[in-house]
Amino acid sequence: MKVLTSLVAVTLLGVGSAAMAQINLPDPSAPGMSPGTAVKIHSTSDVMVDRVISSWLRKHYPGWTAEPHEFQEIGFERYAVVYITSPNNPGRRVYFRVMSSPDEDQRPAGYPNNGNPAGRY
Repeated sequence: MKVLTSLVAVTLLGVGSAAMAQINLPDPSAPGMSPGTAVKIHSTSDVMVDRVISSWLRKHYPGWTAEPHEFQEIGFERYAVVYITSPNNPGRRVYFRVMSSPDEDQRPAGYPNNGNPAGRY
């Protein structure tokens, strides 16, 4: 009977460890996990972009290591993308939408429709 109880306990502990691994998956709707949920930065220089990104990452991902950011153009929007890692978590990319002025967010984004209504070609 003790052997059966021990076997059940070991089996349950093993299943519990696998379930814990699934909890660590990043939430795709969390700020910065995709271009659609990118953290917005209003900055006039690349030095300020670097400082804002470092500050934000320290606050939201303490103890994580960040690689230098890379700029990407997606449509007409500019993004700074940072790859972060942690010893006990899978690495992930964090997206920052870089805007030179606060009203830049009010302008239509994406690809131009060449003057065609509703983007018809």
